[in-house]
Amino acid sequence: MRKIALVDYGKLELQEVEPIAKLEPGTVKVAVKACSICGSDIALYRGFRSLKDERYFGHEFSGVIVDAGAGDNGLKVGMHVASELSRTCGRCWNCQNGMENYCRSMNEALLPGGFSAETLVLNTQDYSFLSPIPENLPFEVAALAEPVSCALQIAKHANLQPCDSVTVFGLGAMGILSALILKSWGAGTVIGVDVNKPRLQKVGSLGIFDAVLDSTDENWLDQLYALVGPKGSDRIIEATGVSAVLGNAFKAARPGGRIVVGSVYHGKAGDLELLPIMRKELTVIGAKGPFPHRTSSGKSATIQTVLQLKDELTKLISIYDYQDALRAFADTKSGEAIKAVVRFN
Repeated sequence: MRKIALVDYGKLELQEVEPIAKLEPGTVKVAVKACSICGSDIALYRGFRSLKDERYFGHEFSGVIVDAGAGDNGLKVGMHVASELSRTCGRCWNCQNGMENYCRSMNEALLPGGFSAETLVLNTQDYSFLSPIPENLPFEVAALAEPVSCALQIAKHANLQPCDSVTVFGLGAMGILSALILKSWGAGTVIGVDVNKPRLQKVGSLGIFDAVLDSTDENWLDQLYALVGPKGSDRIIEATGVSAVLGNAFKAARPGGRIVVGSVYHGKAGDLELLPIMRKELTVIGAKGPFPHRTSSGKSATIQTVLQLKDELTKLISIYDYQDALRAFADTKSGEAIKAVVRFN
């Protein structure tokens, strides 16, 4: 069985390991067909996270159930599934108070990760880790279910009103996914801001944003006001993971505006000026995904969103065969790939 192993910070190896021989009750074996690279995978790869977190290495995956242990949990052999990484118990205080993304059972889950082995065994008690997907949904697109779940959480926290202007700082996958969702919900002008010129050019060509701005340009704020109006942007998405960028978010937001922080920061904020929060009466709120989004009928709202945005998501994906996994990580780290997906044949 093939494995993409993180053997040390910055060092990956392609390995062959023994296949899983026996399934315990309440588990399934998933043949992974595609696994996308998350920013947290890169953080682990670069040494920003402990190697003990390797069990979550490659958590954005899709595949086919090829075997199931004893017990009836609704997951059948042959079913196409995607990971949403949103296991919930429904019993703890967090689950019963609308904070299912903080369910205490998340820390007890068995998730070796989509890069850890070509086939996985997942504990399916409270099995919302896995969501069935239509057989005509490409595995490469379905692998984006987990980041789409995170972006849905960001978009919900934006509390969008009809025709609100939205400015997204950080044109990585999470910023772009959030913009796609907010546009589909009726946002008005949607602006993207970044410092990486090749990324600005690439994302600008996709037609997702009404305009993209380079914040290293001394006139970027004037350019933004010309696009959204002199009051500033109604909604701000901060998706860079660079705490200093919050200062620009404060400048870009209108009085009474709302800033959603949907990125993972490494380090402290330094000399960040916080007075604008009071002066402009800003709302600053965090958004932590993934979240078990459900429709009124109990189906996965995440999978429905993936289906709705399938064509747009396809444009973001760069597909790499398993043998090219090392290049997929390099291209993600450099910014060449917006969303790298490793495919297992």
